Amino acid sequence: MQSLRFDFHQCHKWAKLLGERLGKIKSAIEAISQGNFEVAESLVRNVFLGDRSDKSADPGMLGSLIYHMAMVSKMEAESKILLETFSIGLDEVEGQLEHFYREFLYDVIELMEEETPELTAAFKASFNRETLTVKEKLAIITELMNKLDKVEALMEAKDPEASRHIMDLFEEWSLKIVEMRLRQEYETIKGFLSALIVVKKYGLNRLEDLMKQMQRSFGEYTVKTALKVSLKAGLKRDELDKLMLSDHYIERVMNMRRLEGVIRFLNCPIYGSYMHMTQSLKINPGVGMLFCRYFCFGHAQAMLNMVMPFPFKLTQSRIMAEDGLCEYHLKMGGDGAEGYVPLVISWNVTLKCNMKCPHCYINSAEGKLPDELNTMEAFNLIDQLAEVTRPLLILSGGEPLLRQDIFEIISYAKKRGFKVGLGSNGSLINWDVARRLKEVGVDIVSISLDSINPEKHDSFRGVKGAWEKAVNAIKTLIDNDVIVQVNTTITKENHAEISQIIKFAEDLGVENFHLFFLVPTGRA
Repeated sequence: MQSLRFDFHQCHKWAKLLGERLGKIKSAIEAISQGNFEVAESLVRNVFLGDRSDKSADPGMLGSLIYHMAMVSKMEAESKILLETFSIGLDEVEGQLEHFYREFLYDVIELMEEETPELTAAFKASFNRETLTVKEKLAIITELMNKLDKVEALMEAKDPEASRHIMDLFEEWSLKIVEMRLRQEYETIKGFLSALIVVKKYGLNRLEDLMKQMQRSFGEYTVKTALKVSLKAGLKRDELDKLMLSDHYIERVMNMRRLEGVIRFLNCPIYGSYMHMTQSLKINPGVGMLFCRYFCFGHAQAMLNMVMPFPFKLTQSRIMAEDGLCEYHLKMGGDGAEGYVPLVISWNVTLKCNMKCPHCYINSAEGKLPDELNTMEAFNLIDQLAEVTRPLLILSGGEPLLRQDIFEIISYAKKRGFKVGLGSNGSLINWDVARRLKEVGVDIVSISLDSINPEKHDSFRGVKGAWEKAVNAIKTLIDNDVIVQVNTTITKENHAEISQIIKFAEDLGVENFHLFFLVPTGRA
């Protein structure tokens, strides 16, 4: 690897991972030749679907493909912003773009010959550079996953032909990952060269002003685009940060007593690219620092906002472009007091309810209680909470949607910086309600579901048709892009079907499941 143009540690973890995975594929094929299909199946699933044992484990071929697709979108957005905002023509960067891209391509060819020589014959250096749509990305993933299903079926049938199909699938999947990595690098180079044109024409300060202005919207856009692919491909939201291991070496250190931690990126392919081009062109490294400080930070903040259930404050204590190490400091609960601050506050905004659950711990009723906070009093309470911390604020009841001002309360809490959850029985959620919940910014809605049997759930809730309304609410919320959690109260009547309820919720597209124990107060 002496002749590599781009730094191996910074830019080429993809090659290291493919080499390691190829070794496992060969072991799987060897296991099949010995009739040990169980070992082979375990290895194959590990290679393609990843190791979920901990946060530092290999995200697998699926994780790497989704990650590089997401990075393509991120880097495309960077170059597009610069080209369009400053009316830069592609012809202004085309010569150097092709030069640096070809250097990276030579690295890829050399690394494939070293790490995965079995794939070099099938590798094609050219590909269509047109932007892939979400639909096209999902089609690629779906096709590969369907082929994986067939491979697993062959192994389950103990068919020796599985060996050939395993290697064919690994080859096809690997080449897609390499293509996405090449697309990612092409856009990275384009964005950096576009930034250099901006600096040359308008100065470094003008570039920084734009990046600062676009930081938040850029992060939200790129993460939202990535989520459209990853969530529809079957990944869970809390698994998304692990995908970064496809490109990065990461250290995580959390101090739960202090509710804070540090995330360190020990390498960065974007930094590696900027470093190579900066040295080759003999220019000031300040441009690369701006990408780290604004665009990468905006992306990181938006990603954490998607996976963190609690409010947090993120700061960038070290910037990769300054010393080769990127470090983010994460403080859960934001700028709360040292030591304990509540991360979750559950607020029963009303005792009024349209169900008659015999286990209700607050003894809810059909009518509103006289001392229920009005709208302004509710706002005042939110203000008081905000003086201490900004936790995940769960609005429950009773049935909170029976409050006519519930959308105003959610909207106000969001403006004050809270993450907001809503706990509901689902009976009042139709398309308009779900759409409005999305519009006011609710972060998650919990729907109570206590059985996969409609009659049993209805009996538990004291209202006929409650199960159907709850399930329809879940579907409607998901269709409106609202995160849904299912809450189940465990009892002697449903404890045997908890695993079935979880499976049912997963099949509906629910992201979280929360098991409640009976609270012996109220009517319980």
